[in-house]
Amino acid sequence: MLKVKLYGAKEYWCQVPRLKQGFLGLGCEVVKGDNFDFVYCNNFDFDSKDSEHKNSAISNDGFKIFNVLDIPPHIPDFPIDKLKEQLSQADIVTCISEPVKEQLANIGVEATVIWNPIKDVSYDPQIKREIDCLYVGRSNDPNKRYNLLERIEKYVVGPTGGSPTGKYLGLVSDVVLNQLYNSAKIVALPSKFEGLGLPALEAMACGAVPLVCSDNPNSKLCPDFCVCKPTVESVTATYNGILNHFTHFQSVILNEWSSWVAFTFSKFTVAQNIINVYKKKRGIQL
Repeated sequence: MLKVKLYGAKEYWCQVPRLKQGFLGLGCEVVKGDNFDFVYCNNFDFDSKDSEHKNSAISNDGFKIFNVLDIPPHIPDFPIDKLKEQLSQADIVTCISEPVKEQLANIGVEATVIWNPIKDVSYDPQIKREIDCLYVGRSNDPNKRYNLLERIEKYVVGPTGGSPTGKYLGLVSDVVLNQLYNSAKIVALPSKFEGLGLPALEAMACGAVPLVCSDNPNSKLCPDFCVCKPTVESVTATYNGILNHFTHFQSVILNEWSSWVAFTFSKFTVAQNIINVYKKKRGIQL
């Protein structure tokens, strides 16, 4: 049985409980203290916290896996050199998607994709599709390009801030979010860059149709009919096309995408991917 110690940074702490459940479900032990096989740190940062929820610097001792969510393209003064120096302390660098792997390759860092786990959501055929469009995320972040949905009536789930148009629901529990995904026909994610835009994936796991822009990395993980140009006109036209033929497009999602998404991006699959890269590096038989 492998012993794993987990770290999470700032707002990305939310991934740690999910990964903990994944490791425990695979028979691993998530430990405190210094008795571990490897440390896994999600979005390694200058002030990471450990699995005991205490402020503590990551020790130089022990086997370390550092995971990268992305290098924010909208932050021109992002400390690349400091990031590279920190990542050089890792035995393995992982990342959450192919686009992030390419980002790291561009700064000379080799990484292995382990994906990022979606929430515990799943398709429920008993829930009626009563919401035409659902938006999940920060509506006041200009990089999310919420304005591209200006011609579309929508429900909005996310943190407070700004004055989003639409029916604003605020923050909701994972249980309610699962119900909303299953109530929605279309889940819109018009942002320019997402290391891995989970709402689009969670939508497909629940049988909803995602709507993403062609310059978003998620466009490579969604069927072509979900992808539009990053303009109000294209977003609106694609949305209307999906809505007008929703039954057909939903059947494609359910028959060809939902199961793949639910498995590939589950907390158990991601935990197993992490274990596999650790074992491969240590020469342990998979």
